[in-house]
Amino acid sequence: MNAKVWLVDDDLSVRESLGFLLKTVDYDVADFADVAALDAASDQQAPLRGCLLLDVRTPAIGGLSWLNDETRRHPLLPVIIMTDHASIEACRHAFSHSAFAFFIKPLDIEPLLQAVFQAMNESELRARRA
Repeated sequence: MNAKVWLVDDDLSVRESLGFLLKTVDYDVADFADVAALDAASDQQAPLRGCLLLDVRTPAIGGLSWLNDETRRHPLLPVIIMTDHASIEACRHAFSHSAFAFFIKPLDIEPLLQAVFQAMNESELRARRA
């Protein structure tokens, strides 16, 4: 399976603008309004490759809960956390559950693109080791 950027954010404008930006720099992007939609779309594709841009607050299952429960199922997928409700505790929790990077909205695009690039490379390294 080809690596892609998996984007989960309940805000349509974030999905559209960030998805457009990532596509302009040649990433294959799949976007979802919540983690349930991501899980449904990727159910037959585990383990996922590429990177996951994950909003902390999504409907039903929050991003941090998903990170806590699902990263074992997707060991090749570095997770970049995004939030507009930043707290030191959320950041600490994200990194304690293997988040690759943590960004506060509004997103600073250059560091985010650099993190996506690094996460995609990390996914490749993990796939080679697996």
